This record gives sequence, structure tokens and C-alpha cells, in this order.
Amino acid sequence: MGQFNPPNFFLGLMRVAAWVFWRDPVKPEPPQPKRPRKPVLGYNVGDIPYELLAVVRVSWYRKGMTYEVEEYQVEESDDAVKQFHYIVGTALRQGADVCVLTQYEPEALGVQE
Repeated sequence: MGQFNPPNFFLGLMRVAAWVFWRDPVKPEPPQPKRPRKPVLGYNVGDIPYELLAVVRVSWYRKGMTYEVEEYQVEESDDAVKQFHYIVGTALRQGADVCVLTQYEPEALGVQE
């Protein structure tokens, strides 16, 4: 039978304990920051009630997922185009997706494609 050598056994245990307690833990690389999502403007020309300039749907995102959707109906008036630009411009600057349904071509409302 093999001979049991206590000093080598305890030396081995000490090496294992030292490795477990004093080893340098592998530090994970810090996560790369996510790029801010680029807002999207969808523009559709179609039939809507004549008293409306546009129907604007705004989708807000948090952590890459939609968390709120708002819908605005911009009624025809003297300042309707200003209201339209304010709603769409503010939402896009703040990172929301915007979908527009109107009976006007983009150039008529000052929208660049």
C-alpha cells in the first residue's frame, strides 16, 4: 500500500486554500454603453377627415422597448402647421419615433425626406 505523507497533503490543501482566497478574480469587461437609438419619422399620405391636418402617433422608448404611445389629432386652423412642427420636432429631438398620417405631401408641411 501507498504511504500517506501528511506534510505533502497539508501543503496541497494550503495551495488550494491560497488559490481560492487570494487569487485575482477575473474582472469582467465593463459593458459598452448603448448607443442612443435614432428616432424614426414615418410619413404617410392618405385619407383622413377634412377637418384634420394630421394624425400624429408618438412612440416613446425606454431600455429599447416601447413603453408609451401618444396620439395627437392636429385640427385645421391658422396655426395648425406650427402645432404640427412643434409636436413632431419635440418628439424627434427627445428620441421618440413619430408616425404621421395626413392628406398633404411632405413638402406642403415643410417635412424633408
